[in-house]
Amino acid sequence: MTAPGQRRVYVIDDDSAVLDSTAFLVSALGHECRTFAAPEAFVAELGTLEPGCILTDLRMPGMDGFELAGAVRQRALGWPILMMTSDHGGDLERKAAEHRFVALLRKPVDATLLEQALADAFEALDA
Repeated sequence: MTAPGQRRVYVIDDDSAVLDSTAFLVSALGHECRTFAAPEAFVAELGTLEPGCILTDLRMPGMDGFELAGAVRQRALGWPILMMTSDHGGDLERKAAEHRFVALLRKPVDATLLEQALADAFEALDA
């Protein structure tokens, strides 16, 4: 199992206020957090990053959360991915399952739900 100090969470969101507040919450939960304001910046650095959990927004200009998940999977990385979104309805849950997201969290992200989702994600990473 990964030690708590080594639990890295990569937070990706184009909204700087959401990015900052989510990073604060992730850090308060005891995880190392690194933020990216654009999914393209995250993908560009994938080869240099330590394994961790990805917490990404769904709707972003350019690459969206589903495309980001595809880029991660294309590199054969088994890193767990959690999606956060303000979207409701439609077939979002089905699409999230198809893209193998560990969790689908609604904004504003609830701390208790995030804590459980991250625990599930790190369990998957450690498996």
